[in-house]
Amino acid sequence: MTKTPGKKEQGWLEFTYKPTGEAIRFPVGTVYGVEEGPTLVVLGGMHGSEFCGIEAAIRLFREVEPEKLKGTLKVVMIYNLPAFENNLGFLVPQDGINPGRVFPGDPEGSFSEVMAYHITENVLRTADYYVELHGGDIPEALVPFVNAPITGNEAVDEKSRELAMVYNIPMVVGGDLTQLPRPLHTSGFRAMSLEGIPSILAESGKQGILTMEDTERHLVGLRNIMIHLGMRKGTIVNTVKRMFSAEHAAIRSEVDAMWYPAVKLGDWVKESQVIGEYRNVFGEHISDVKALFDGHVTVIRTSPHVDAGNVVIELDRVTGHED
Repeated sequence: MTKTPGKKEQGWLEFTYKPTGEAIRFPVGTVYGVEEGPTLVVLGGMHGSEFCGIEAAIRLFREVEPEKLKGTLKVVMIYNLPAFENNLGFLVPQDGINPGRVFPGDPEGSFSEVMAYHITENVLRTADYYVELHGGDIPEALVPFVNAPITGNEAVDEKSRELAMVYNIPMVVGGDLTQLPRPLHTSGFRAMSLEGIPSILAESGKQGILTMEDTERHLVGLRNIMIHLGMRKGTIVNTVKRMFSAEHAAIRSEVDAMWYPAVKLGDWVKESQVIGEYRNVFGEHISDVKALFDGHVTVIRTSPHVDAGNVVIELDRVTGHED
């Protein structure tokens, strides 16, 4: 798409997965403001059944007027279109890979890796700031949170944290990326932050259900970010008291089993507390799941079936609260 100040454009980025000839397609909308300013990239549908993030991306593109915009807004409405079209949670159906594990991608890799390569090269790396929208996929429920990664680059980390702080979500998570193995295979927002682009992930929604409350939570956060960056006029909405987490940890199943949580979203748990159990299909106890540390229950798997490697609970080690 050619930059045309004061215009709004929409269309398809299309590529070919060479081994099979399949099309790789991304619906992308771009709003070019009438004045110079930063480029903000917003991506929905990294997981194709996280509908609140997808809907928020679509609505943001529809509502932003070029005449009232400074800079450029680029919106990928649905990144994982194959999963969206097949009502599939988490994975890209062509290769069964979680797309949030393969960035920045590989032009000669699997279908998911080639997808990541093309969106990174053609959209993400054009950003001055990047926001990745998630919304609680089919088998999970969660407390809304925003993740601002820690890269060790103080200037980038501070800008990412500023995006998180204006998103109007009560849980702010930071994860240390400095120890990630190389070569890098990670999520889009982490990969971009490590490349020097301030980036966040925002979660609002649950169980693959489209709700206007969770969609609006994303929209408020996105509008706030645009105001914060000087791209739009307005007043930042700040209605929450924030909790800060220094560690966001996922507990993964070590067995194929049935999963029974013993805690609820938002519960506070103690280290080694039993927070759930695995049973077989005859209802017989296999093993307990215990909390890794004193923390806050932020994500719970709500589907009874788990395979080894599936996340069953995510905890946050909360280090502080806003007054």
